Amino acid sequence: MLFIIAGSAGAGKTTIIGKVIERLGAKNINRFPTCTTRMPRPGEVNGRDYYFFSKDEFIEHIKSHDIIEAKKVYGNIYGTNLDAILNTLHTSKVAIKDFDVEGCANVKRRINQVLERKGMDPIPVVMVLIDAPDDVLVARMKQRNDNTNVLERERELIKERVIKRKTQYDYIITNDDLEKSVDTLCDIIKREYAREYNRPLLPVKTGIPAIKLSQQYL
Repeated sequence: MLFIIAGSAGAGKTTIIGKVIERLGAKNINRFPTCTTRMPRPGEVNGRDYYFFSKDEFIEHIKSHDIIEAKKVYGNIYGTNLDAILNTLHTSKVAIKDFDVEGCANVKRRINQVLERKGMDPIPVVMVLIDAPDDVLVARMKQRNDNTNVLERERELIKERVIKRKTQYDYIITNDDLEKSVDTLCDIIKREYAREYNRPLLPVKTGIPAIKLSQQYL
């Protein structure tokens, strides 16, 4: 099962996902890395933090339909690699990833089209929006101190607002209380998994380490 978590920058989706993985255990749920054309930074490991491709390799993956969605950010390309999802589902019951609202809609629309093209079984997909009022999002962006252009971010929010209205989400969580949002997403994941497979997620005992990504762009 795949959970794709949509949200604007500053909505808190990455923090919520990290806490959900800690609570449910990485054998039950884990995130998968983004693929990118940028060079690795010191300490980053290919296949853990990101999948690092040259631009030519990235284009070949797009042509072979292995890249489900992609976006150019500051001169580099970032995308979602089908193999990254499938590799995670070999070790965890559920794969999860956060996206901006446009990337999330693209993944929901395309993933099972790509699997069908490759002659593979479809994956149940649940799409959740982590939301917050625009003024809260902008305030959080100003607090980040990460060289984000706030005026550009405000313009991006206008575009995202349109996409949010057009997209059919399975669930919407308003992140006005972090722990409550984590509780809600955990409950949604457990309920959806049990409904799909007629069995609960594994009790949390000892699990494989959750993938820790150094930075999230998509």
